[in-house]
Amino acid sequence: MSHAAWVVPAIPYRTDAPVSTGTFAVALLATLCLLALMVAALVFIRRRGWLTLPSRVRAPTTVDGIQLQASRRLSIATTAHVLSYQGNSYLVVESSRGANTTITPIEANPVQDKETS
Repeated sequence: MSHAAWVVPAIPYRTDAPVSTGTFAVALLATLCLLALMVAALVFIRRRGWLTLPSRVRAPTTVDGIQLQASRRLSIATTAHVLSYQGNSYLVVESSRGANTTITPIEANPVQDKETS
């Protein structure tokens, strides 16, 4: 026997790509189109009000707790809030500069102008 008969032939590995570039590009384009369609549908549904995110849903406020009636930003650092607690109203003015907070009770009777009375 010759020496060449004892040599085991090498395993023929694949040298070309198993998926062509065109097929890969079409699959990638289809995936991107489906993702864009899903995002557009979610934006549409959210704008119509059919979808609410859990972070945006507020729990109902209890009657006996502190309730925020109104809030206004007076300047970049100062905000005024009107709160009610146990039937009383309070004006809370907070300022982030120096961390100042002022709480003023609001009387039940509104102040009337002297000219109208």
